[in-house]
Amino acid sequence: MEALDFHNDFLARRPIPGVLFKHNDYVRVVTGQYAGNTGSLVGIHYMGADPAFVLEAESGLDLVVLQSEVGRFAV
Repeated sequence: MEALDFHNDFLARRPIPGVLFKHNDYVRVVTGQYAGNTGSLVGIHYMGADPAFVLEAESGLDLVVLQSEVGRFAV
């Protein structure tokens, strides 16, 4: 599967094997250098054993976070 296919599937909220989140899921970074940040997942940065996402943080920054570093945000 091409990188563009992953990106398009993610934006369309279609299931991607190995990816636990969908476009615009609101998450909290629970570990790693950006721990404590919250925001929406707006893209896939790269695919692999631990996919990386672009997180549009509440601070206004775009952060690259690993799937293993984030969890669903409970309100």
